[in-house]
Amino acid sequence: MSKIRIRFIVTILGLLFLSYGCQNEQVPVSKEEKITTSNKIKTLNIQPKEFQRIVGWIDDENVLLQLKKEGKITFERLNVFSGKQHQIYETTHVISEVVISPNRDCFLIYSAESKDKANLDIISIDGSIMSTKEVKPQSIEFSWNQDDQNKMFLTTFDTDWNYQVFQWDIPTGNITRLNTDSPFVSWYSDNLFVFNQKLSPQKDRGDLYLEDIRDKTVKNLVVADVYKFAVSANTLLTIEPSKEDKAMVYNFRTVGFQSYYQYEAPRVYDELGTFFPFYDLNVEKESFLTFEPYESKKLKDHGGEFKLVKVSPKEKKAETMLELTNNEPIVTSPNGKYCLYGYLFDQIIDLETKDTLYLIQHRDKMY
Repeated sequence: MSKIRIRFIVTILGLLFLSYGCQNEQVPVSKEEKITTSNKIKTLNIQPKEFQRIVGWIDDENVLLQLKKEGKITFERLNVFSGKQHQIYETTHVISEVVISPNRDCFLIYSAESKDKANLDIISIDGSIMSTKEVKPQSIEFSWNQDDQNKMFLTTFDTDWNYQVFQWDIPTGNITRLNTDSPFVSWYSDNLFVFNQKLSPQKDRGDLYLEDIRDKTVKNLVVADVYKFAVSANTLLTIEPSKEDKAMVYNFRTVGFQSYYQYEAPRVYDELGTFFPFYDLNVEKESFLTFEPYESKKLKDHGGEFKLVKVSPKEKKAETMLELTNNEPIVTSPNGKYCLYGYLFDQIIDLETKDTLYLIQHRDKMY
């Protein structure tokens, strides 16, 4: 499944039920909220009509919770062990996307005030508005700079999947267009970025290039023939074709692009080409999680076709965490011990015990 298609689905879901979005370093919390009653995950009894989703981790114990109360959307800090909640921010706008900053000290809210007016708001974890920018409502993909939180890429798409990439300088509010040859773009440092250039949107694979935001005359080929890529603080992950058509390779590379570990997994596909299961990259804690099919085949429209695998590229080994499970979004805690799981992140996986628990009371029908 292409990155564009996934983002389109997520954006539409966000507009339909006022939700959806996404996550790296600890921020201070009060002593009261930092004290946990036990190391057990606490299931909250939140009313089904109030719960929207869990956005992601704020630190090793707290997550950002999104609720709907009395016509307002509220964001709260939730301690997953004690169950304590603390309201951070509220709005009456329709929420399309929420993204937690790399340092986890603030978060972006992309919301619609009306059919003709949308806003980009940066909210600190203590609830204050740090920056706001008015934009027109459209489908936007966000890429926050991990080395400089004052910078962000905004990739917009129209109904025909035509794209434009912009750089947003958050303190000044300036948004400038970036003339790049691909919508698949991500920051690589404070001024460098990488992008996957494909011959056409229908192609599964492309070539990965490195550019400097300050000097567009330099364009270096990094890796040829890749499906997808992801960037962490110290690792570049490229997903590449294997020598056999029935497999694909997760290739872990240093910041200098040298491969130091390769993990091969079966390749599944659908009518539109190669299908990429959800994954989460947290190499700093020696953790890469991915859903892996049991064999190479055409993807079927039912659950339980995958196993959750934890890959440790530094130790060059892999371990199965869950069997016969569904391919749904995942994101690990900063310390790598727990993992939010599900389209609403309402479940949590203990990666030490391999138990899956519900953070919110489970409901057979959510809508």
